[in-house]
Amino acid sequence: MLKKDKKEPVFSAGRETHIHFSLWGIWRNFYVRSIVFVVCMAILLALLTTLVLRIVTRHGQTYPVPELAGMSIADAQKLAKSKKMHVVINDSVYIAHKPGGMVIEQNPKSKVRVKKDRKLFVTINALSAKRVGVPDVAGLSLRQAKATLEMQGLEVGRLSFAPDIANNNVLRQQFRGAILKEGDKLVVGSRVDLVLGKSRASVRTAAPQLIGLSLPSARSGIIEASLNAGRIRYDESVKNMTDSLEAKVYLQYPVATEESTLEVGSLVDIFLTVNSARLGQ
Repeated sequence: MLKKDKKEPVFSAGRETHIHFSLWGIWRNFYVRSIVFVVCMAILLALLTTLVLRIVTRHGQTYPVPELAGMSIADAQKLAKSKKMHVVINDSVYIAHKPGGMVIEQNPKSKVRVKKDRKLFVTINALSAKRVGVPDVAGLSLRQAKATLEMQGLEVGRLSFAPDIANNNVLRQQFRGAILKEGDKLVVGSRVDLVLGKSRASVRTAAPQLIGLSLPSARSGIIEASLNAGRIRYDESVKNMTDSLEAKVYLQYPVATEESTLEVGSLVDIFLTVNSARLGQ
């Protein structure tokens, strides 16, 4: 008995043709073609816009801000220009013992990465210093003399002692070795040296606790204790002018204890840092 041949599968060409003509019919529709065209143009425009922006703005390309603090404003402007940045003087202060025109602070800070043509705002030390009349502090106590001088924008400089019936009584005031008279003019922030009375050969004072204080506060504490600032040292963490203004005392010599006393006029060395670990923070 003969086996019947298996029927070969038959594919319908008519169905494929129908699908083909259906898609072609959809594409021939004006509205469909318009929508597809608009979508394609939008994608192309977005790609072109992104590409142009990357070229024009150099997307992602940044430069480190140079260290300007401690430089003259002229040198700071030259350095910034070489780095394709611009310096803008934002403010000025007066610090007596710094050169006029020196950059004191900057924003953004050094090493921050910015794009080309960024403006760097700086604070400089005033170019011209105001001069004030010296008050007469002779006959006042050290504490009173210090307050009076500071009200005029002056500071107490070095303390020296001479025999007198009263301790810490101001005998005379001097500037760079010359005796000052009331009304003499000095630049704001100048340090006035005082000669104080000492009633006996040896007069001692408690050593001040200076740890954690800024340099101005430490100087003030030393003077109020009838002592003089000795060596002032910054550690390796203090790298620029901004750091020096923010630094705090982490070590002093002699060390302050409840029992420690010093001869009036003695030197106190202070060491400063911005390293929080050394400050115990």
